[in-house]
Amino acid sequence: MSMSNFNLRNVSPNVMSSLKKKAAKQKISVNSLILQIVERDLGIVCQTRKNVFHDLDYLAGTWSDKDKKTFEQNIKSFEKVDKELWS
Repeated sequence: MSMSNFNLRNVSPNVMSSLKKKAAKQKISVNSLILQIVERDLGIVCQTRKNVFHDLDYLAGTWSDKDKKTFEQNIKSFEKVDKELWS
């Protein structure tokens, strides 16, 4: 089934302000927030949506060049395809 679009008119400034604040707090777009609200209210579980977790964010950007090189050397063997397993 293809996705559809629609326009929502006559949104009060208070509602729009609240939507923007809540979306910013969740680090998502207002559109995504509205979709979540509509789906939740209708009892629809959207299978295509993924939860976004931030519990490992503090690790981002912490590797040194040496760490990166060591990691890449350690995963090098995963790049080899075992052809006998795929025939």
